[in-house]
Amino acid sequence: MSLAKLITAELRRLGADAAALAAIPADEAGLRTVELGGADGTPSARVTFFDADRYSVSLRMLTVAGRELPPPGDEPGAADARLAALASGVIAGLSYLEEPLAVVERDAADAQAQIRSHPPLREDELLSYWDVALTSGARPSASIARYCWEPGLPERQPLPYPATYALVARIADSLVAALDI
Repeated sequence: MSLAKLITAELRRLGADAAALAAIPADEAGLRTVELGGADGTPSARVTFFDADRYSVSLRMLTVAGRELPPPGDEPGAADARLAALASGVIAGLSYLEEPLAVVERDAADAQAQIRSHPPLREDELLSYWDVALTSGARPSASIARYCWEPGLPERQPLPYPATYALVARIADSLVAALDI
C-alpha cells in the first residue's frame, strides 16, 4: 500500500473513531502524532496534528523520509548537487500550495536546506508561510509546517493548518517523489 493510502486510511480511521483518537497520547500542547510506513526501508511519514474529524486534520507538521539512497559520490560538489536536486524536486512537487516556494538557505556541509513560501502570504502585518526543512543524506527527509509572524512576536509561531486527508496524502506523495532521486 502506498504511503498516501496508509495516511488516508489511518486519518480516516482516527476521524471516525473518537476512542481511537483519544488513545493517541497528546503532549502538553494537545499535539498527537502517528507514524506510518518505513518497513524494509520504504518511505515513512510522521503526521503531527491537533485534532481530526471525518474529513480533515488540524495539521501541525508532516515529516516524510524517503528510501535509502546510495552515497552521492566523492566528486567535489556531489553532496551539494544532490541537495540542490532534492530542493528543486520539493519546490516543483509542492507547486500547488498557496504560495510558491524558494530555497532560503542551503548548507551542503550539514546536508540541509530550508525552503519557504516566497513571497509569504501577507494579511496586514501578519505573515504566514510554509516552511520545509530538508535533510539530504543516506535517507533524505523533509518536514513541512505552516508558520506565522507579525511585529511584536519574538519569533515565528506554528500555525495549525486545516488539511483534508487527501491534501495531507498528496503532500506526502509529493515529498516522497521529490526525495527519490
